[in-house]
Amino acid sequence: MYTVTKYKNIKNPKDGFRLSIDKVFEIIKNGDSELTHIKYARRLKKGSKEYDDVKTNLISTFRFNFLFKGKASNKNITDSTGLIFIDVDSNKKINKNEFIFAKWKSLSKNGYGILVKVDGLTIDNFNNAYDEISKLLNINSDIGARKPTQQTVLSYDPKMYINHNSKVYNCANTKKVPSPIKQNLERRGLTSNDTFSNSSEYRKVRFNNINDYFQNKNMDLDYIFFPENKEKICQPFVPITVKEGQRNNTMFTYLTQITALNPWINNNYLSKLADSVNSNAFKPTLQQSEIKNIINNILKLNEEGKLELYLNKERRILFNPNKEFTFKEKMEISNRELGKLRSEKTKDIIYECIEIWDFNTLGKITQKKIADEITPSISTVKRHWEEFKSYVKELNTDFKARGKLDNFENNCSIKYSINFRETPFLKKSA
Repeated sequence: MYTVTKYKNIKNPKDGFRLSIDKVFEIIKNGDSELTHIKYARRLKKGSKEYDDVKTNLISTFRFNFLFKGKASNKNITDSTGLIFIDVDSNKKINKNEFIFAKWKSLSKNGYGILVKVDGLTIDNFNNAYDEISKLLNINSDIGARKPTQQTVLSYDPKMYINHNSKVYNCANTKKVPSPIKQNLERRGLTSNDTFSNSSEYRKVRFNNINDYFQNKNMDLDYIFFPENKEKICQPFVPITVKEGQRNNTMFTYLTQITALNPWINNNYLSKLADSVNSNAFKPTLQQSEIKNIINNILKLNEEGKLELYLNKERRILFNPNKEFTFKEKMEISNRELGKLRSEKTKDIIYECIEIWDFNTLGKITQKKIADEITPSISTVKRHWEEFKSYVKELNTDFKARGKLDNFENNCSIKYSINFRETPFLKKSA
């Protein structure tokens, strides 16, 4: 029998009481005394002040991943519930899967909550388990909900799916054994001395953690190739367009990662960065009071040392950012190294070509241009194009939209570019 904790509302992480999962399913499926509040919230516009007030103050929440002693926090975790909650902030159809224990419509009816039975889930392997189960279910899960302490607002779905005979996912092997390079990075952690000069005003802002791989004995390497498993790196981004219901989470996640990459960053810089993101990507824009609150929370977490990098991007090859390579030189290296691999060789070559694309020289990405630059023929590129079409569209749109950043760049003492593109990190959410 699985047991989870129920809380009064979002603002109250204390004084929870435990319920059997069957009782929780009964409440979601049939409703209880809070059904009136749920139905009222669904008549309101998601993201509006009234909607948020009802959601925050009047509706109970559950924490499905772990049990706690006292306040719900990482340090107070006592045991796994035997379940993991996956949040999907999209109405895209979710195919049947033997690992899905339960699935129901979210409070806003714009997404789903999914439960999977797990064995061996810990706070250390939680992030990897969340990502791997998301891939297993073939869903674009909400990265903002990828937290051991994640709380879920009570919903109502009389047609919810329940499969008591679902398979159990074994989390014991989800934590990948780190390579010597990764072990070195984990031991060192992030320090401003690794990548920034002593001048706090003109330090170079990092928008990924690639240069962490080229420190100490790896400083003179031209590139690092990962033949067995692609390496996950941190590369924050903002989707081209972010609509209501997604803006706060997107802003918080993006600025959190920028701050984790640059621990020295200050309120003034984050405010300017947030204003640029807000004016260029958010439809409609967030109020300044909301942005200020987000930044204050991030800076507080930074001071407390609670920010962590989210490794959202997989790469087979990392090029030393301190060395200059032409696009042609990078492609020659990629073709040579990837040519040594048998599995997924062609798709890896196409992917690397897209990742290192030189827009200034080659313009927008097309199938023909890719075929001109790599070994596979145009027919081969077309055969695999469906897997890359959406990503390429975002990159091409990003290339056209870069002029929007000029005003912010001119107003900042630090020159940089924002990566306005959509990747699996915040797919249609966050």
